[in-house]
Amino acid sequence: MPIISGREVETYKVSVFESSNLSYDRSMRLVLKPSGGNASHIVDVEFPASAPADFVSIGNTISTVKIDRAKFEDMVRMLQTESPIFFSAFEFNALRFAGLSTDPEFTGEGLMDADSAA
Repeated sequence: MPIISGREVETYKVSVFESSNLSYDRSMRLVLKPSGGNASHIVDVEFPASAPADFVSIGNTISTVKIDRAKFEDMVRMLQTESPIFFSAFEFNALRFAGLSTDPEFTGEGLMDADSAA
């Protein structure tokens, strides 16, 4: 069972574009930190209109994940506002998973209210 378990995102790149030969027009590249003797890992995330059934493909150093376009803004917002961010994915027979997560946080953390003093 290929698995990426809670690897911290070190850097990311977000792209929005038009293409005549791709099924998506948004993408991001996540570079995961080395962990437990594993080297850095690259995850290319593509955002088609709807994700296919086989949306996870995990390789030794590069993986590709296809996530429904509707989740693009949520993922970008997490990457911009949360730290640290972790990426996990697995594929086992017909079971697949891919997603971002944060460490546990106290309630009330997040974006500062516009009317609060800095």
